[in-house]
Amino acid sequence: MNTCGFLTGIRSKKFVFLLILLIGSIVRSQSVKELEYLLTQPELTSKEKTEILYTLSRELTYVDNLKSLKYAEEALQLSTELKDEIGIAYSYRILSSIYAINDSYFISMEYIHKALDIFEKLSNMEGMANCYISMGHIYRSLHNRGQEINYHKKSFDIFNNLGIMERIGVAAHNLGESYFNNSEFTKSKKLTQYAIKINDSISNKPVLSSCYKVMGLIMEKEGQIDSAKYYFENVLKISEQLGKNSQKVATFEAMMQLAEIAKSEGDSYLQFNFLEKTEAFCDSFNLNQSLLRVYQNLQTFYLDQNNLEKVKYYINAYNELSRSIQRIQLEDRNRLTQSMASIHRLNMTTQALEKENAAQAAMILYRNISLLVILFFLMGLFIVLKKLKNINKELTEQNETIHKQKEELKDLNATKNKFFSIVAHDLRSPLTSLKSFSSVLVDHIELLSKDEILNMGKQLSSSVDNTLKMADNLIVWAKCQMNVIEDRRELISVKEIIEEVTKIFKVIATNKGVVLQTSVMGNPQFMGDKNQIEFVVRNLINNAIKFTHKDGIVNVSVTQSTKDIKIVVSDTGVGIAPEFRKQLFSVQKPKGSNGTNGEKGSGLGLVLSSEFIKRNQGEIHVDSIEEQGTTITVTFSNNQNVA
Repeated sequence: MNTCGFLTGIRSKKFVFLLILLIGSIVRSQSVKELEYLLTQPELTSKEKTEILYTLSRELTYVDNLKSLKYAEEALQLSTELKDEIGIAYSYRILSSIYAINDSYFISMEYIHKALDIFEKLSNMEGMANCYISMGHIYRSLHNRGQEINYHKKSFDIFNNLGIMERIGVAAHNLGESYFNNSEFTKSKKLTQYAIKINDSISNKPVLSSCYKVMGLIMEKEGQIDSAKYYFENVLKISEQLGKNSQKVATFEAMMQLAEIAKSEGDSYLQFNFLEKTEAFCDSFNLNQSLLRVYQNLQTFYLDQNNLEKVKYYINAYNELSRSIQRIQLEDRNRLTQSMASIHRLNMTTQALEKENAAQAAMILYRNISLLVILFFLMGLFIVLKKLKNINKELTEQNETIHKQKEELKDLNATKNKFFSIVAHDLRSPLTSLKSFSSVLVDHIELLSKDEILNMGKQLSSSVDNTLKMADNLIVWAKCQMNVIEDRRELISVKEIIEEVTKIFKVIATNKGVVLQTSVMGNPQFMGDKNQIEFVVRNLINNAIKFTHKDGIVNVSVTQSTKDIKIVVSDTGVGIAPEFRKQLFSVQKPKGSNGTNGEKGSGLGLVLSSEFIKRNQGEIHVDSIEEQGTTITVTFSNNQNVA
């Protein structure tokens, strides 16, 4: 915009002096305060006031959105009253930028096209080029790289033809950044270097700092980290010179990139320093959206430092700021919505704008009807899908229940069959043998020698012991099945249990010619049911001896680590066949096998052992090779350990 136009019709020498200061300030720092002061001067013509209002709106677009909107509305109203088409077009352009910042791209595009139509009608090439810059920025926000490059290239070509160096510098920078966004780094570098040369020569430092930012990004992409740091640091130098009039986005991005470089170089102190400076910078200029990104990076930084308190602090800060931004955005959008009504009232002054409003209303109505139709369709689809999901869920649950009940019935049936099998055969057989022995003693004792009677007595005693043991196991097993067995947890010493059990079984092992060895590391203790653990150890050692030939070895060892306690019972016996190993702890397995000396068993011992191990939060694992031996490992987690 031609600032010299401000001088037209001015009568006050003091006012002329202020305008001369303004011209210099616009080039140097774009002082909003000076512009606002000029706006209060009574000597201003309506035309001059319109231009100042537009300039104020443009300068405040990225600083105070609502204030910018207020000035843009006033500029549009004055321009409409004056029938100043250029003023109306520039007002539409700035309104487009305001709505784009608030993500209202549909409305933003509508205003920029209104502005472009006026400039095209008037053949105002500078105005058209400025509109192309706005359109390029809109498509940049929408990540449409093709259109972004297209419109920034149009503006660059026009300003080149017009020979306006300040705008050439801006357009070259915009196009260079667009090529960078599209990963066309060679083109980006060439244009950015050109933009740096122009903006440096005319001391346009805000745009120059943005150019340095883009060059820093290009150098970083090319792996030239030192050069990247040089350009980012130049951005910060310019920012310090300009203070509140600095290019905020470029300064923020430079600080963040320097923090990332410091992180990649392993300099956490420098990384934190830049993040801290960036946080303070965003705070001082109310750059809330940028501050959210800083908070995220600080969360990651403190997470890497394992400082969970700071991580929690920045998570809370992020959430609080997000809510605050949402509230502000809602207020801004409400204000923008209200602004739309007043702007449309201005548009109603011309027939052409009335037709546009009608067309827009028809378009909105069509869109709303389409959205309603789609909404109703989606609602219906959602309801149907939800019902199908519920039906499927119910069927799945029913199938799971049926499957579970089927398995439970299968287990109950197996339990019943096992119970009857034991009662009918395993328990009945020894009782029948007892009756036979007793009948022989009663009916033929006079025919038996003392040694024969003694031998039969021993056999009777052994049979009674086996029968009692079988009956005890049967009773305990039945209690487990009815879930009436009571766990008595106490601090137990694994070493004591091993010593007590092996003391009994050493005699049995010796009689069979089997070597029973023990090895206990330390005095491991944990909370559990002593009787149940004794049963497990007793059963495992008994089985090991039972299935080990004469001259074989049974080894019992206990080890303790920071993670767990392991009880290992290994033997050099007959081993376990793979097909039998799969059902070793199941009540549905085949009848228990006889030992190497014909020792009998019901097969309930291992089933009960497995149950007791689970009750004490342990695990059991079996390794076996036929004719080489078996190793059974019982593990209790350190969760059960007591110091």
